[in-house]
Amino acid sequence: MPKKIKLNGTVVGDRDAWIYDWLEIPYISPSSVHKSLEEAGGDDIDVYISSGGGNAWSGSEIHTALKEYPGFVTVKIPSIAGSAASVIAMAGDKILIAPTAQIMIHNSATWTDGNKEDHQQTMQMLQSVDEAMVNAYESKTGKSREEIRQLMENETFMNAQLAVELGFADEVMFATEEVEPVATANLAAELPPAILDKFRTKILAMNQDNPKTLNQKELTPETMATQPVPEANTKEVLTTMDINELRAKHPELFEQVKAEVKDEAIQEERQRVNSLNALAKAPGAADIVAKAIEAGKTAAEAAIEIVNASTERISSEAQARKEDSEASNAKDVLSQDVDTPEAKAEAEEAQAQSEVDEVTAEIQRLTGGK
Repeated sequence: MPKKIKLNGTVVGDRDAWIYDWLEIPYISPSSVHKSLEEAGGDDIDVYISSGGGNAWSGSEIHTALKEYPGFVTVKIPSIAGSAASVIAMAGDKILIAPTAQIMIHNSATWTDGNKEDHQQTMQMLQSVDEAMVNAYESKTGKSREEIRQLMENETFMNAQLAVELGFADEVMFATEEVEPVATANLAAELPPAILDKFRTKILAMNQDNPKTLNQKELTPETMATQPVPEANTKEVLTTMDINELRAKHPELFEQVKAEVKDEAIQEERQRVNSLNALAKAPGAADIVAKAIEAGKTAAEAAIEIVNASTERISSEAQARKEDSEASNAKDVLSQDVDTPEAKAEAEEAQAQSEVDEVTAEIQRLTGGK
């Protein structure tokens, strides 16, 4: 009888796993999966995946761990395997999907800030991550890389039948087969890094029973649970306390911090959406802004797309006017009453460039001159 491993929630890194545990948010981390595989001891396993995705690096590490596992790995998808979770699913020797479930694949995304070199470096990183995900999908489906890239570009949701048809799953699970429901169908991926950092600092400052220095960068559930005892000037030995004990002994603190962090996350999301909506008035920007809001992009990322789109539009319109003018031979006709086609084209191009300048100025205002 195969052993069951349930992977529910957001795919996160080990460094942030304790925060999700504290907030009682379901998560999937590499360490937790490695532990489950060790406990399985090489026996065949059924891996139930219900996740909208999350951290790409963690998804890759879990994918590798499942691929290296000596036993037969059957992946079962009861609800959704999206984004990084779909990469994890591709590690199965056999993939089964429930009749009501979905697989979702898309291009990678991230938070970014900085100058144009920083953004270009981020773009190169995202392109590399996309190609890495293509490797996983190509190995399972046998489809060409170009076909897979197009599916990712379109942010493709696949129901059970389509997933089997395209090769992302092997079989549709029988309706009579037992599929345990899960409490999460959230596609929101990871908490923003700023929220994680604020939460980490807040907890370390408020945890009086298990003090830590605020300049510590790398934290894990293990380091959170262990406090070194000073060798000098200490008469009282501090007792160790894990997260569950801390939650039990300080329920009011736990609820207070959880509420504060969630409020901050909501406020930051509202600010992000408001900043994006402020860009929507630029010519041709409404569609870009709508997609940016849905994809979780920042105003700065959307602004770059708007400027690029405006520049491309100017170039296309100028070329079209030039071709129309040459085709009509209007330049050979002189008139004292109307502008020449060339003058009109120059005026329209100047107007278009003015629009781009306005968009750029608005972007610099919203992003603090960056």
